[in-house]
Amino acid sequence: MPAHSSVWTRASAHAVAFAHSRARTSVSRRGMLPDTRRSRRGWDNCDYDCGAHAHSRRVHARCGRDVRARGGARDASIGSVHVDAHRVRDGGRGRDLSEELNEKVERAAAEARAATNAVDEFLLNEELAERKIACAIEEENYKVAKSIKEERARKERELSPSAALAAALARRLREPNGEETVVICEDVVQLGDRRVVPSLLRALCTVDDANEDAAKAIEQALWSLWQRSGDTAVDNRLNEGINAMGVVPDGLPVARDIFTEIIIAKPEFAEAHNKRATANYLMQLYNESIKDCVNTLKLNPFHFGAHSGKGLCHLALHQYEDALRCFEDALRVNPRMEHVQRYRSSLTAMLERQGQSNAE
Repeated sequence: MPAHSSVWTRASAHAVAFAHSRARTSVSRRGMLPDTRRSRRGWDNCDYDCGAHAHSRRVHARCGRDVRARGGARDASIGSVHVDAHRVRDGGRGRDLSEELNEKVERAAAEARAATNAVDEFLLNEELAERKIACAIEEENYKVAKSIKEERARKERELSPSAALAAALARRLREPNGEETVVICEDVVQLGDRRVVPSLLRALCTVDDANEDAAKAIEQALWSLWQRSGDTAVDNRLNEGINAMGVVPDGLPVARDIFTEIIIAKPEFAEAHNKRATANYLMQLYNESIKDCVNTLKLNPFHFGAHSGKGLCHLALHQYEDALRCFEDALRVNPRMEHVQRYRSSLTAMLERQGQSNAE
């Protein structure tokens, strides 16, 4: 088998790839800042914060029927959690999450912070061991070098088969500018192991600007992993909500209800909060969107889409300093977001002019 071939049978391209499109920004009448109200893009450099899904006529027709049927009773269930749709709809629109739900989000966030990523921990220790081995060899201390190698091999044998496979892929991402990066990212999506996320984030920060294909593949792999909850029923429901957002404007409330339903059933799923934040933003419910972004970032602090989306909401509310901080946070995680770079530049220049005017 050629070295660049996958060790797994790959899914078809349309099952794993996102149609990545650059966010288009329109200029406000004053010519100072991009006008967030005129574009439905820009949440995170992809359509509707996750990459554009192809919306077939069948999907549009189904969503249209859902919209027309919203007045009737409709129950929805995800896994073992049963949710009355009227309660979700009435309780979800324009209101805070319940106290119990907030507690669940906080608890899930605390558990995520305390959790140990065995794959990433092994890789970081492996890199440290390689440096120690190089130093020992340089000092001609071959006994120490041999001891470190044996210890590294022992730790690798202790990994579970799935962790060893994830570590093998993540190790190959240390050099993200190689010709195989796109293939590696496809394999990461196929494997679906979220423990590779830290390696993808590091690769996203180190890939060369000129290597556009590799950067897109890394970013798309991140989105694919973030959209997996570990429950097929939840993932399918999430995709239904994403498809509903393509039916404008009637699909947005439907999508919002679906994401609320998922949040109630699985409050630890960060992407459900992020998707509802997107729907709220598109409905111009900016304060509600900010709350959802905050919950997304509690559960996934490296979610550059939520950072930039939160900035867009502050920008729409004319809270420019808050918006600038959010855009800077987004760029610290993903420095390749061109539309966020433009927002940051425009805001920085505007705030500097305001500061100079106030000083005078």
